[in-house]
Amino acid sequence: SFSLFGYRCYPVYLGGTSVPLGVGTNNSKRACDQLRCTACDFRVATFDEYEWDKSCDYLFFRNNMPNFNKLKGKMNRRIGTRAYACQCNWRSIKELTALGTNQELRWVCGKHTE
Repeated sequence: SFSLFGYRCYPVYLGGTSVPLGVGTNNSKRACDQLRCTACDFRVATFDEYEWDKSCDYLFFRNNMPNFNKLKGKMNRRIGTRAYACQCNWRSIKELTALGTNQELRWVCGKHTE
C-alpha cells in the first residue's frame, strides 16, 4: 500500500531467484528486497544462488553479519535459491513463500521508495 513515505509489501513474500524482487502485493507476487528484522533491528541480507549450510547457528550470524567474506564459508551454491539472513535468523528459499506462514521470523517490509 502507498503511504507518505513509500510503498510496503502486503503480503510480504520471500522467494528464490526465479521470483522477481520488488513490492509484493496479492496481484504482483514479488520477493521483498527491503526486509528488516524487528527482533535484532538488522536489515535482512539476500544472496542469490546460495543456500545456508546445515551447520549454521545463531552465533555464526551474530558474529559475521553482514560481512559476505565471513558468511560465504557456510554458504553452498544452489541455483534457483536465495539465502536470507539477519543477525538472529536465516532461511534458504527456492519457491515463492508468504512471510506470514512462518511465525518464527520477525521480518517486515522496510518500505520501498518506488
